Amino acid sequence: MNNPFDTSEPVQLLIEPQIESRAYMESIRAFRVPADSLAVWFFGQNGFILKTSESPLLGIDLYLTDSCAQAFSHLPFRVNRQLPVFVEPEDLDLDIFVTTHSHDDHADLETIRRFSRRDKAIFVGPLQSVQRYKECGVPERACRLLHAAEKLELGKGVSITGTFALPTDATDLNHIGVLVRFDNGITFYDTGDTAWCDLLPGLLPSGPDICAVCINGGYHNLNHMQAAHVIAAVKPRVAVPCHYDMMINNIADPRMLEVSLRVLGDATPVEILPYYEPWIYTRDSGNGAA
Repeated sequence: MNNPFDTSEPVQLLIEPQIESRAYMESIRAFRVPADSLAVWFFGQNGFILKTSESPLLGIDLYLTDSCAQAFSHLPFRVNRQLPVFVEPEDLDLDIFVTTHSHDDHADLETIRRFSRRDKAIFVGPLQSVQRYKECGVPERACRLLHAAEKLELGKGVSITGTFALPTDATDLNHIGVLVRFDNGITFYDTGDTAWCDLLPGLLPSGPDICAVCINGGYHNLNHMQAAHVIAAVKPRVAVPCHYDMMINNIADPRMLEVSLRVLGDATPVEILPYYEPWIYTRDSGNGAA
């Protein structure tokens, strides 16, 4: 819908805003999740909010501004967002704030600075993410440094383990993925941004319930076929494509992940998550619907 090289036209949003920011956040906080399930809200790019019936509210890589458009306005193409800002940072109500690395669309300085619960939430991430947290006024006591293969217990039956990810450029050499385990036993693995190498599939966790995997192929991220090789190795119950929709210069068709999996002879179900609605995963059924 948007030409990244045409700066004369306004950006057309892929979808129109459907609910006011604070009301949407309040609906997430109030949502009742069945005891044997996980509710997942997709915020575009690599942004997720996760919740079980008893767990703290946990967010991953929430990019809630259009700050990249200004930060990279010197480039010969636009990096504007083409999704609405679902929740303004001031309205964000999280208990655990996780980033997989320090790139602006994952550990966004403006989102962190405007996040009003900076003094109440726990902030988790690798070294350069933690440095960003502190730069934005997050108290050191609230920061939890996470390395690949390290496990953090975050209270109320939630743990998070850092997983290997291959850096995509020299601006951040501390990329990780995250494996979140909830009190009801459900596991959510997010690859984060990762480049491809032949060793990658053998370095990743095995058998999570859900694997969210980047598929965009730009900026050295996995493309859909490389992502399919990752899914075939990781063997999740459900694969969730991500990082394909936000930036007008870096989009992909999420259906290609399923096509690539079938080319490999892999039957892992693929779930393309909606915006504004929770996707409910229940282990007994493999994958669920909101």
